[in-house]
Amino acid sequence: MASLRIREAEEGDCGDILTMIRELAEYEKLSGQVKISEEALRADGFGENPFYHCLVAEIVAPGDLQGPRVVGYGLYYFIYSTWTGRNIYLEDVYVMPEYRGQEIGTKIIKKSG
Repeated sequence: MASLRIREAEEGDCGDILTMIRELAEYEKLSGQVKISEEALRADGFGENPFYHCLVAEIVAPGDLQGPRVVGYGLYYFIYSTWTGRNIYLEDVYVMPEYRGQEIGTKIIKKSG
């Protein structure tokens, strides 16, 4: 039986994250608006002062020779409100269609906050 792991994204996940960003944009019929590149995701999320944080959902199937598969992500960043103080802004939560209905998105949201 496959197991699920929610973890902090790593630089090597940027290709998978970009693929899912494009899938989400396609679903929203906004594909032409995606201008971000894998390189920009790396530079903006994994430098000394990252602009965003990201969690990925990874499926690990025993005996799978391809290894773990990233099947979802949650991209968020911190903001500060003069009225309420510290806040977190969850930009996207996305789970590939074939993995929906397993509460993966809920687990990403719980881990991000």
